[in-house]
Amino acid sequence: MNVPYISGTGPPPEIPLGRFLPPLPTGMVSKWCRDHLETGDWVLDPFGFSPLCAIEAALGGVNILVAANNPIHAFVLRMLASAPEEDALIAALQDLATAPRGETRMEPFIRGLYHTLCVECRHEIEVDAFYWHKEAAKPYAAEVSCPYCGSQGEQILDPEALASIPPLPPEGLHRARALNRIAALDDPLRANVEQTLNTYPSRPLIILQSIINKLETLDQTPRRRDLLTALILSAADQANTLWAHPSPRERPKQIVMPNTFRERNLWQALEEAIDIWQLLREPIPTLDWPSVGSNTEGKAAIYCFTGRVKDLQASELPNKLSATLTVIPRPNQAFWSLSALWTGWIWGQEAVQPIRQVLARQRYDWNWHTNALESVFETLSTLPDPAQTIWGLIPENEPMLLLSALLAANISGFNLDEFTQSEDDQLAQCLWRKKYFPQKSIRPEGALDRARETARVFLEQKGEPASYEQIYAAMITGLAHQNELAIEIFLQNRNQSASETQKLIESVFKEPGFLVQVGEEMASLEAGEYCLKSPQETQPPLIDRLEEQIVLFLVSEGKISSEQAKIVSFQAFPGIFTPREQEVLTCIESYADLVNPEEHEWQLRNSEVPEARRKDVEEIRNHLISIGRRLNFRVTTQDPLCWHEEGVNQPSFSFHVFSSAMICRHLKVGGDNAEIKMMVFPGSRANLLAYKKQRDPILKEKLKRCCLEVKFRLVRDLAANPLLTRKLFLEQIKADPPEYHASQLALF
Repeated sequence: MNVPYISGTGPPPEIPLGRFLPPLPTGMVSKWCRDHLETGDWVLDPFGFSPLCAIEAALGGVNILVAANNPIHAFVLRMLASAPEEDALIAALQDLATAPRGETRMEPFIRGLYHTLCVECRHEIEVDAFYWHKEAAKPYAAEVSCPYCGSQGEQILDPEALASIPPLPPEGLHRARALNRIAALDDPLRANVEQTLNTYPSRPLIILQSIINKLETLDQTPRRRDLLTALILSAADQANTLWAHPSPRERPKQIVMPNTFRERNLWQALEEAIDIWQLLREPIPTLDWPSVGSNTEGKAAIYCFTGRVKDLQASELPNKLSATLTVIPRPNQAFWSLSALWTGWIWGQEAVQPIRQVLARQRYDWNWHTNALESVFETLSTLPDPAQTIWGLIPENEPMLLLSALLAANISGFNLDEFTQSEDDQLAQCLWRKKYFPQKSIRPEGALDRARETARVFLEQKGEPASYEQIYAAMITGLAHQNELAIEIFLQNRNQSASETQKLIESVFKEPGFLVQVGEEMASLEAGEYCLKSPQETQPPLIDRLEEQIVLFLVSEGKISSEQAKIVSFQAFPGIFTPREQEVLTCIESYADLVNPEEHEWQLRNSEVPEARRKDVEEIRNHLISIGRRLNFRVTTQDPLCWHEEGVNQPSFSFHVFSSAMICRHLKVGGDNAEIKMMVFPGSRANLLAYKKQRDPILKEKLKRCCLEVKFRLVRDLAANPLLTRKLFLEQIKADPPEYHASQLALF
């Protein structure tokens, strides 16, 4: 079931409304399409939450039919795929800028509302943003870049500066219009609309409604109007209070006003949005479904169905769907509520109808989300066989989101065939297939036994402590693979099925005598690391095996690139064992130097060639033999090398001399009963060993309790010291412990 992780070629690109949309690494979906499908194949995206998924699929050479029930999702997808050009976006914004507004024009009207006095030089300036405390009547600070005195950054507004901020036009008509575009006066959801509308302060609300009102009167081509609408949509996202200060990169899930927030200069927001809509250089053909035209360009295309996947008629589907390719959404009340506002503002009440009920739901819990996902999986189970192969991506992966997706699929008869995940990308990749199992009753006791056994096998194979999230993922994917996650008694109450399953899985962590929580942070179940209380036969630690794989490749090839490092590490440790970037990078840097930063290529150091290291080990052993005899110890030269007091069998010191950082194999050496054990290794391995101790609290405790760590360089220095004494020897050894320094480089 565990398969190699498919990585992207770069981080997720910045896209419009990106803080609400699933972050997908660049190139990930295209790579899967090229590896698993033929050019011209058809795939289905039943959720339509990720414009990047559809765009990447088309770039990977396949046609994709996207069911998008949210008009905002559909619009963002169409616009990004159309590859807006900078000149065209600027021209569309210029139409708005020059449109009349009373005795002035729209641009100076909007920019004028963001004027105040520079606190430093007292000149009137335009601010980049105002900063507010929750429920305050006035902003407390402004972000400025003063063209007169050069003052930049946040300025606390004094009374004179506050008094200089221009008064706003009357808000009442603008707020009424903002409400009426979504819900009529007698609409039962009007109160919910008002609650969501309260996320917009007065100035941004007045400006947005003025812009949208003006949009309807501009004489523009449909394309130009769409381009301006795209910029307005970006500004609408910037205008609400869900931009916490000083952490603006948060990804809000609920409509909750932060204690302090940023109010952006909306004209600047419109101008800056020009860049963010230019994701592509060349457009991708995008057609409505059922198609009213034909794709005559010979390219893979995106076909957009406005509605739910269950509203798609089977007879209307492409003849040969090869697979379902989708991003599994997470619950987000904030985005859906704001989508309803934006849809109504831009396209009117009728356009809101497909999603208006989201305004009635103020809380999206995991039970509700599981049921929502299940309804889509259930629809997919009725499609022709090829479409019942689902490659699903789960960005922003966390235990309950993963459980929700796996449980919904299992309930609908989809078996988890393949799984992998990356903690760096915070993303899981699942391959489900519809399986027609004989009907069987899954009982809590049986599922618990399976989960416990899966956790045991995972920890024994990992060979080192694992986090709550890792063990949790191992258990629920193991159950989903065996089609045993959907527990009969829990399904009798669908409004609690996810919660009850969660409680069952979580009980494994609380069982006395099975798992032990280790590490410095153990305040909650999710904190710290876990290991088996009574492990049986375990593998060497995963980090040691990763080091070994990296070294074997470097010795064989002499060099390693970031792409090769990914292939080597992900192939060797697939699925739930996928190594983190820092683990791979720290292993590489211990043996190789970065010789080509642009291509991310490392070269094995001459000093790390096996023959050179064998000579180093022999040299260090000879130094230790010589030092021991100089200090009047009886020296035995087997491995480990030992120093004895004359006439005493128990060694005073043992020395394990090795050239790697794979220290655990030396800790397990039987018969070493020395009072002090010394692990002797090259200095270039010190950072890697310190990193291993940092990530493994058990290893750290073992070394602290019974071992000292010694670098080759120190042994050479001690051997050259003619005044060396036993006391000085031990003092010098203890004075130079390895310390971990995180790399400033990036691997991928």
